[in-house]
Amino acid sequence: MIRAVDNFRRSAGLSCLAAALLASGCDIGGDKTSAPVDAAGAEGDGAADAGGRYASGGGGGESSLASMAGGKPVDTSSWAFPPPFYAAGDEPYWRLDLADEWFVFRRAGLPEIEAPIVQPDRVRGADLFESPPLIVSVQAGPCRSDAGVEGDAVVTVTFDGVDFGGCAFRGQSEADTADTAAIIEALAVVDACLGRLAQPAVVTGAYPRDEGRTAVTLRARNGVLFECAAEAQSGDIAFLDPVEPGAAGAWMNTQIRFLRDGVAPPPTCAGAEQVVSDGKVLGLMLPAKCRF
Repeated sequence: MIRAVDNFRRSAGLSCLAAALLASGCDIGGDKTSAPVDAAGAEGDGAADAGGRYASGGGGGESSLASMAGGKPVDTSSWAFPPPFYAAGDEPYWRLDLADEWFVFRRAGLPEIEAPIVQPDRVRGADLFESPPLIVSVQAGPCRSDAGVEGDAVVTVTFDGVDFGGCAFRGQSEADTADTAAIIEALAVVDACLGRLAQPAVVTGAYPRDEGRTAVTLRARNGVLFECAAEAQSGDIAFLDPVEPGAAGAWMNTQIRFLRDGVAPPPTCAGAEQVVSDGKVLGLMLPAKCRF
């Protein structure tokens, strides 16, 4: 069964995509398999279980957004920026949703992290949620993302000692995963690179590259992996190179398995999800078990 997935509000540009630049001083200009720009928090997720949910705090509750704090549901009416809302930010791309009793923190290509929703403290006009392993600060007021998108509140998510800054937006996020949002933001580059490759391929990664470019990795039917970098706005291609076996970085083989619309998926991919933007089907997100 194919389930439709619509894109969430475009709160982040391609600078929001999951990526990581090697420690400062590393020159990636000549090495096309070198690490992309900053993947803060890519490591240090070991305290979570297989689903990314931490055991600290929280519990059941009747409210759709409230966890149990000291045996009582959290009162959201006193929040400076009351729910429903979601948040997203740039470099690296991240997204925060309020799902039932949990904060759900997502970064493209990485396991999601869940922390129970607790009653916030008011600190200098902002709501401060201390819910290990996350600290979430939300301050109502104008916010502008690096991509130029206007938000309704300023948000900082602290995880593993790293601050992720961004904006909050009223309402519910429409994207199902951060990977879906990353593909939508990178679509111009995806199309340019697929056109240059001139053969069907699955997108397995999307990330910022040096000199302001965006890169995607493409896996052809024969299993060969390619890295392609292009200008994010114009789609002008800087390079398209095969990646040597064993040389692919983790950012090139993420959980993303995007197949552009117009290419039929294998018959074994019954669990594929449609990726929809502005009412138009862009392609399919294939399950990990699907072999293209």
